[in-house]
Amino acid sequence: MHRQFTATAFIIDSQKRTLLLWHKRLQRWMPPGGHIDENETPEDAAKRECKEETNLDVEIIGEPQADLFHKNPAEGRMLIKPLAMLLEEIPASAERNEPAHQHMDFLFIAKPLDETQVVKIAENESDHMRWFDLREINELQTDTEIFSNVKAYILQALA
Repeated sequence: MHRQFTATAFIIDSQKRTLLLWHKRLQRWMPPGGHIDENETPEDAAKRECKEETNLDVEIIGEPQADLFHKNPAEGRMLIKPLAMLLEEIPASAERNEPAHQHMDFLFIAKPLDETQVVKIAENESDHMRWFDLREINELQTDTEIFSNVKAYILQALA
């Protein structure tokens, strides 16, 4: 099975809402995300995908971890620890001429750098997007509106 690296960001604003896009192909509410480009870190990919899909500049938030390079920064640097890492089954898509494959997805929490920044849809990705609060996420149906794992991660992030 062919595997591809991806990064996803749950954008959470100061009002404890998350921004979701209606994914055209999957027909579900999804957070912004996509494939990690060559020479890109997972958090850089998540920030880029947020900008491309929503027009928002975001900061990726991660759990603090010990800086193992602090005494010798020439050796490297710590990456932001993701909320989770998933192995997702992606079905074949005839319209995209794409066989079934897997995504190794790095999930992150992000916050907008400027909450006055205007969100703008990337029309090739989505028909519409909107901010959801905790009550609205709870009301989404996992059989028709949102994948159960996506809903679970949002509920965890908004709690």
